[in-house]
Amino acid sequence: MNAAGPTAQAVGVHIDRVTQLQDSIDDQCQMLFNSLGYLHRKAGMVQVTPDIPVTQQNANSASAEEFKTRTREIANDICRQAKKIDALIDSLPGVSVSKSDQEKEFVELSKEDEAATHELEEAGREARALLQEISGTLKEIADNSGKQTSSASAASDISRQ
Repeated sequence: MNAAGPTAQAVGVHIDRVTQLQDSIDDQCQMLFNSLGYLHRKAGMVQVTPDIPVTQQNANSASAEEFKTRTREIANDICRQAKKIDALIDSLPGVSVSKSDQEKEFVELSKEDEAATHELEEAGREARALLQEISGTLKEIADNSGKQTSSASAASDISRQ
């Protein structure tokens, strides 16, 4: 029985989607972190209330137009990434599958896992048996080789005398 049947392949696809989702969430976190850094570094100081004047300008601030353009780009990138995450979530298995169908799939996967485990254990037993057989054969060859060498030495000694 082949353990990599259609269901096992489907599980691989599901795991791949989960990995894509994790990567996309990591990407969005990185975007948000970088965006906050940009806003902190490049924002110009603006007087919010007449009572509190701006006493020091940000030397690294971007021009108002550049800042506005860049923040729109950042916002669009974050929204695009959020839509990508939503699409990945919608494509995950189980989102549109009933609980009983999920349980049936789980039972089937458990049976396949059990069968693959038995197959692996059997292969291990066969490998150990073959190893013992090969070890025995090699020992026998080594023993016979030693006997032939000592017989040849004895015959050589007799012919010299």
